[in-house]
Amino acid sequence: MSNRHQISGTVGIEWDINPRVSVGSVQGNRGLQESPVTTRDMYKPIDTPTADESCSCAPSSERVAQELFDRWNMALQTGEAKAVAQLYWEDAVLLPTVSNVPRVNHAEIEDYFHHFLESKPYGTIKSRNLKQGCNKLTDAGVYEFKVVKGGKSQVVPARYTFVYEFRNGEWKISHHHSSMMPEK
Repeated sequence: MSNRHQISGTVGIEWDINPRVSVGSVQGNRGLQESPVTTRDMYKPIDTPTADESCSCAPSSERVAQELFDRWNMALQTGEAKAVAQLYWEDAVLLPTVSNVPRVNHAEIEDYFHHFLESKPYGTIKSRNLKQGCNKLTDAGVYEFKVVKGGKSQVVPARYTFVYEFRNGEWKISHHHSSMMPEK
C-alpha cells in the first residue's frame, strides 16, 4: 500500500508534496508524532463514499427566458392575482415595483398583484442579460409597463431581475425584483 493518504474528491492534488494544500488532523502532521482526532483508519478516504446520484439540468436559453416572461405577462392580462402568484414557487421572494414591502409567500405575492393588476399592466422587455445554470435561469434587464392610472395610459420604465428555478418538472419564479428607473 502506498504511504500517500487518500483524499477522495481531490484527484490531482498531492498534498504530501504540495505545501500549498491544507489538510487537517493526522494528514497534516507530516512526520510529527501522530495525534489523530478520531480513530478512523488514516489510509481510508476522509469524506463520504461516492454517491450514486445523477443530476440532469433542464435546458435554458434566451427562448426559454422569453417564454417564461410571456407566460408571466399573459397571467397579468387575466387580471387574476392568483393566476400570477401561481407562477412563483411557494418560497419565492418578490421585491415589487410599487410597494415597500417584500413579499415572501403566495398570500403576500397574491396580495401585491391584486393591487398592481388594477392598473392593467402590460410588460415589454427592452433589454435583457441572461445567466444560465443547472436548473436555474436568471433574466435581468429593463422592461416597461403600459399602465392605466386615473383613466390615462402611461408607460413606466423599470429594472427587473427574474430568477427562475426548474423543480418537479417545471419552471417557476424563485426571486423577482422590480424597481422603477431612478432617473427620468
